[in-house]
Amino acid sequence: MTQRFFRSFVQKESGSLSVEAVLLIPILAWAICATFVFFDAFKTLNLSQKATFAVADMLSREEVPVDDNYIEAMHEIFDYMVGDAGENAIRVSVVTRVRDINTNDEFLELVWSEGFNADGHADITPLETRIPTLSLGEQLIVVEGVQEWTPTFSVGSAQYIFREVALARPRFSAQICWEDASGCNAPSVGVTTSTEPAPEVTPPNT
Repeated sequence: MTQRFFRSFVQKESGSLSVEAVLLIPILAWAICATFVFFDAFKTLNLSQKATFAVADMLSREEVPVDDNYIEAMHEIFDYMVGDAGENAIRVSVVTRVRDINTNDEFLELVWSEGFNADGHADITPLETRIPTLSLGEQLIVVEGVQEWTPTFSVGSAQYIFREVALARPRFSAQICWEDASGCNAPSVGVTTSTEPAPEVTPPNT
C-alpha cells in the first residue's frame, strides 16, 4: 500500500505550478535586482568619466592662475554632473617635461598638484605611467575624479570606488599656474638645474 501511495504521488502533476513558483520567484527577484544594480554601476561609471573629462576641459581653457576657490567650484560641478554630493573628490595636477642643464637629461616634473577632499601629489611618481610623451617645456593637465558607489541591493556587488583620470593640454595659454599667497608659481621654462653641486673651476694662473 505504501508503494502504491508513493507511485501515485510521483505520477500526479497537480500543484506543480505552485512548486515551480516557489523555486523560481526568488531567482527571478534576484535577477531583476542584479540587473538594476549592474545598470546603476555602469551608469555611475559613465557619469564619473564624463564629469572628470568636463573638469579637465574647463581647466584647459583657463588663461589665468587657479586657486582653492576654483578647485572647490570644479568639485561642485563634478558633484552636480554625477548627481551625487557624497564623499567625491577631485585632484588637479600639472606636469611638464624639463631638461637638466648640467646632464642634458630630460624628465617629467610635477609643477603643482592640488585637490578637494584629496591631498595633492608630492611628486610625479603616481602619475608617470599615465603621462604620454611630452615636448620639452610642454604642460599637461591631469584631473583625477574619485566617486564612491554603493549598490542599492546586496546581490553580490560590494561598495566600489570609481577612479577616473582625464588628460588635457592647455588650449589658450602655454601654462596653467597655481595662485597662492606668494602669487603665481610659474613652471619651469623647459630647463632645470641638477641638485648636485656644480664642479669647482680653478682659474688659470696669471
